[in-house]
Amino acid sequence: MRARHSLPGSVPASERGPVRLLALFLAVGLTAALAVACGSDSTFDDPEDPVAQISWPDFERLHYDILDQTDVRRGTLILETVREDEVYLLSLRFRLDTESGEVVTDDVTVWVDAESLQPIRYERRAESSEQTVTAEAEYRTNGDGEVSAYVVLDEDGEVTEETVEAGVFAFDNDSSAWLWRSLAFEQDLELTYRSVNVVQRRSQLVQVAVRGQDTLRGPEGDVVVWQVVATPGVEISRAWYEIEPPHRLIRWDQQPRRFILTRIETEP
Repeated sequence: MRARHSLPGSVPASERGPVRLLALFLAVGLTAALAVACGSDSTFDDPEDPVAQISWPDFERLHYDILDQTDVRRGTLILETVREDEVYLLSLRFRLDTESGEVVTDDVTVWVDAESLQPIRYERRAESSEQTVTAEAEYRTNGDGEVSAYVVLDEDGEVTEETVEAGVFAFDNDSSAWLWRSLAFEQDLELTYRSVNVVQRRSQLVQVAVRGQDTLRGPEGDVVVWQVVATPGVEISRAWYEIEPPHRLIRWDQQPRRFILTRIETEP
């Protein structure tokens, strides 16, 4: 059955007191978008390359508020893009408020090829006052284009090591915000690719589709956006990107949480 997750601020009673950081680590990061799910990949098409264009600049920092289902602000997210030669460093920085008043931090960086977005390396560190969890992965691609990841997960000194074999057209899960931004945006575009979830040490097929246009409020006024729907297993994630380059992510819904763009920086 599907894993049940909670947002900080509505942590189950069994997890209150010392924050169970690994539960939060899995629940509030972008890995939640592609969480372990019931069902089978067999209903999806064969995977293909989703990357059609790279529209973002060599440096960009996007700030988001994290809202719960009652529109209460529960924290912040920063998506940062930095190009170093032929590699992009894609970083996600979460700051999350719990019911106890504690702030949990969760920082992720994925190194990807600047043209293909193929993953190269992964690092993550989540911290509370009681616990630290880290995850690292080194990616390899063989001559047939098949991707594998050697993963090391450390939860307060309890270390798990595992190699994930992902197959072709496989991308790191935490690069999803950029991967979907690179789609060839057009009405009813549909395709399937494979996503590697480092923390959960697994891969799965993801179906992504462009489902029409909407108008949303952005930090600089109203903006016309494409709606992108991603379906990994039985989970559904909805994201809205500007229809015009650089196709910034304006809003991302992962029930019961939403990420809303509040500020844009284009200079380091």
